[in-house]
Amino acid sequence: MDLLLSKLLPPLLYPLSLACWALVFAIVRFWRAPKQAAIALVIALGILLLSGNDYVAAALIASLERQYLPPDPMPKAAAIVVLGGAVVPQSAPRPWIEVTETGDRILYGAHLFRQGYAPYLILSGGRIDWLGEPFQRGEAADMAEIATTCGVPMDKILLDTTSLNTYENAVNVKALLEKHSIQGELLLVTSAYHMPRAVAIFRRLGMNIIPAPTDYRYPSIARSPTWQNLFLSLIPNPYNVDITTIALREYQGLLIYRLRGWL
Repeated sequence: MDLLLSKLLPPLLYPLSLACWALVFAIVRFWRAPKQAAIALVIALGILLLSGNDYVAAALIASLERQYLPPDPMPKAAAIVVLGGAVVPQSAPRPWIEVTETGDRILYGAHLFRQGYAPYLILSGGRIDWLGEPFQRGEAADMAEIATTCGVPMDKILLDTTSLNTYENAVNVKALLEKHSIQGELLLVTSAYHMPRAVAIFRRLGMNIIPAPTDYRYPSIARSPTWQNLFLSLIPNPYNVDITTIALREYQGLLIYRLRGWL
């Protein structure tokens, strides 16, 4: 049930999904209730215009990303914790593991380790078996392979390969810390937009977290916009729709986690 709430239900409320529901309603009601159909069309258009707007996307994602900025200077810690969602497993035609757009997480975590900010690198992430074909290994194992390629010794890496959401990340990381008697502050590495939820959960479970955000999505907007930029910002942009969706997904996650009692 928890997996259903956190993974399957939110996509039904994404901007593109809502616009599609409105369009379907308009088609169904077109002949019997043309006024209702017209209203639904206006709603669908409004959703697309707003979610694709530069300034709407920027405001939504910035409201998450600016809650925790990178520490300056970066302090040393007992361990670096990197959350999953960053790689795709090797499978034909992919010759090797591939990083996704959130791949900055593992790259930044490995970088921090190489810079000597902590003696351990903890990688947390499993894989959801949607198709009934279990993966050979969890995502954390693939992340470890990338980390070792970046120069991190395998004996300094601790793995949690079973976590399927952020709450499980925190629970399983805490268990690893207790198992290996690691105490002290933790550098938590995840996408900047995901950091508010991650920090809240880890701290709720009693861990001393130092946010080390990466993977910023804040759109670049001209400080002195020209009329051309202003005009283009009114045209729905697929990238902005994606940014808006990411932000709304995080707010949905925060709401679901609060209702679940995890925050």
